[in-house]
Amino acid sequence: MKTFITVLFAIVSQIVFSQNLQTSPFIEVVGTAEKEIVPDEIIIAITLKEHTDSKNKISIEEQEASLLSELKKKGIPLEQLTLENANAYELRVRKKTNELINQKQYQLKLASIEEVNSAIDAFDSAKIKVFYIQEMTHTLIEDFRKEVKILALKAAKDKAKYLLESIDQTVGNALEIVEVSDYNLVNARSNVAAPSFQEKGNEIGLKPILIKVSMKTKFEIK
Repeated sequence: MKTFITVLFAIVSQIVFSQNLQTSPFIEVVGTAEKEIVPDEIIIAITLKEHTDSKNKISIEEQEASLLSELKKKGIPLEQLTLENANAYELRVRKKTNELINQKQYQLKLASIEEVNSAIDAFDSAKIKVFYIQEMTHTLIEDFRKEVKILALKAAKDKAKYLLESIDQTVGNALEIVEVSDYNLVNARSNVAAPSFQEKGNEIGLKPILIKVSMKTKFEIK
């Protein structure tokens, strides 16, 4: 019986607390903050594929040697280039014969816009045509996320403060904080690159990473 009474008391207390919370006057607002970051980790995916140039077959080995040579000329450390995959597939030519085509896929890890521009020059000299930017991030991305979350929460409190001041009331304690969005956007802004990118000689139109966070918050009204 004693156990039953204890459990019943806990349930009743929880219900009373919930009712008090619901009947307490509060204001609910959403604060949003964002920050642009110049990436310091840029991953370029590269595919080398056997092909024919003026009736001469250009092998994977020839393309690989040319790529390594041109990257070295541009001052890009070769250890930043890693082999991701090597395979072969059948290509049906004119619906009559099957030809085995070899290909290799690489990742090139770069740390700046200058390196990206140099790498693209190297690709052009080596006649590498299949490549794209696979990923852009920053080594301190998690720290930047935390910073933006704090700014979003402060923005929510500031909003609640000036709204309540307009009716001669003040903000009390936070009753609830919910993160409603937290995401990174790459190339999500206008076509105009950020000044920091332009200053670094951004020849290929790379745009900064945008971290944007929204926090929904309930504040007590005093």
